[in-house]
Amino acid sequence: MSELSIVIVNVIALAVAYLYLYPNFAGNDVKRLAWLDTGVGACVLLVIAPFNWGSPSDYTFFAFDSNWWIFAILSYTLIELPLFYLYIKARGLGAEYRDLFKSGGGLTEMASEKSVRKQLSDTKWDGLRTRGALRFLVFGANITMIIGTTFLLLVGDNDWTALLLLYIGAIFVFWFLLRTAVRLIPDAPDSALDERLIQERNSVYHRAYQYLFGVSGLLTGALLGYSISQDLLNDSPDFDGFNYEISLTWPQVQAIFWLVFGYSYMLPSIIMAWRESRRMDKKS
Repeated sequence: MSELSIVIVNVIALAVAYLYLYPNFAGNDVKRLAWLDTGVGACVLLVIAPFNWGSPSDYTFFAFDSNWWIFAILSYTLIELPLFYLYIKARGLGAEYRDLFKSGGGLTEMASEKSVRKQLSDTKWDGLRTRGALRFLVFGANITMIIGTTFLLLVGDNDWTALLLLYIGAIFVFWFLLRTAVRLIPDAPDSALDERLIQERNSVYHRAYQYLFGVSGLLTGALLGYSISQDLLNDSPDFDGFNYEISLTWPQVQAIFWLVFGYSYMLPSIIMAWRESRRMDKKS
């Protein structure tokens, strides 16, 4: 599949998205628009993947060569930017997007008061809130993270690296299902919760902090151990004891990033889901 073919697929997907999907299913809801846009982009990659799997890294994006999926993402973004600008300008959504990324309104506040209150009374997702479903989500998320991280650390820099896209997709699927299963409580502002739920949320974050502290301690301890071992075992006359070489491939960098990123976002929901499943055990 050539660069032109990928661009054509991107143009068709974005035309359908901005002329039909977004106006009818997102409207002026900027968060829903963001989720739909992520879904459309993922669908494009899934459509073109079978035609490009194993292709050489000779897809030229302006001045540099890249893999097919990097070219697809970059060209998709470049084509979408003017369409996105026209969409938010036509609907007057500039203020909503600015508010979304202000302190407490964007990445730091993952759920609004309105969405949390809706989830607390919503029964549509009760199938995710059974003991079996909660434990499946907890184990599934952890197994996915472990397998994905191990795979990226060992795979090397070759065509199999494209499976990173499936791994990223799986992380976001588990993140969405977990936070829905626990009714967005770990991500909720104080104004949306009563005193009991605020205490539960804070307890979950305290436990998540302890786990993340343990993981970060292991990683930094391993780094310190590596430097000490180099000092003790390296007899090269060129080694000065102050400069260390650590070689990482692109997949290994991705493995570290998504391990930290995934657990940072999912761990509070994982802990709350596990606690809820344990409470169900006690009740039964």
